[in-house]
Amino acid sequence: MTRLRFPKLVAFALCVPVIVQVQGCKESNPLETVSVSLKNTDVYQYPTVGGDEDGVRISTQPNHYSISEIRRNAETNWVAVYVYRPAAGFIGSDYAELEIVTGSDGASPPTNIHKVALHFVVHD
Repeated sequence: MTRLRFPKLVAFALCVPVIVQVQGCKESNPLETVSVSLKNTDVYQYPTVGGDEDGVRISTQPNHYSISEIRRNAETNWVAVYVYRPAAGFIGSDYAELEIVTGSDGASPPTNIHKVALHFVVHD
């Protein structure tokens, strides 16, 4: 009986992305990977999107940061920019993940989701 239930649970988990597609979003690129090496005193910036209806969110926060945020203002020319600064004195690896959504006309939901994995190597 356990063997019959397990495949049903797996099938349900695999169906969840289909629900997202029905709502209008699709993943145009499942996961882009960016490797970044920086000093523990540096600030890293990753520009994303600039359209009025486009957006970005941090889906996975890094573990060792003093700054990890999206900035969209006159200083970034209204482009949504992810900004990361390691925690003071931190040396090692860190990881963040972003979801960038595009394709909305303002009246409908976004049609594309692009995921970006940022792998940080922080050194002296």
